[in-house]
Amino acid sequence: MQQIDLTKTLEELENDYWDEPNFASSLVIQVHQLRKKPLCELNNEDLRLLIGQQMNLDYLLRIALEKLIQNPFGSGDLYIGDLFCSVLKVEKEYWNEHQELKNELNEVIRIYEEVRRTLDEQINKYRSNL
Repeated sequence: MQQIDLTKTLEELENDYWDEPNFASSLVIQVHQLRKKPLCELNNEDLRLLIGQQMNLDYLLRIALEKLIQNPFGSGDLYIGDLFCSVLKVEKEYWNEHQELKNELNEVIRIYEEVRRTLDEQINKYRSNL
């Protein structure tokens, strides 16, 4: 898989520089701003928002999946796990065409399920001792 220069912005990587938004919703304004932000500076909320808008998934999913492998509960501003949920909402066709990324998603799912089982066991032990 090709290495991504994380110091570049989506605009630079796509060589597609957008003019100022002609529709002034907060979402449109945020997306325009985030396209000008270096990839290495994107946080979970930025990724959640851009992936939710299906913005350049080839770049953004790689970054999001790296973060989710470290912590499947990583979150943006909505709720715990919202970044994971945003990634899971990507169309099935995309995953079928990008097997390496699909494998990474499956690893995130495996890690999440392992953590969930461990937590469930510990919660059950805790409750049985009350």
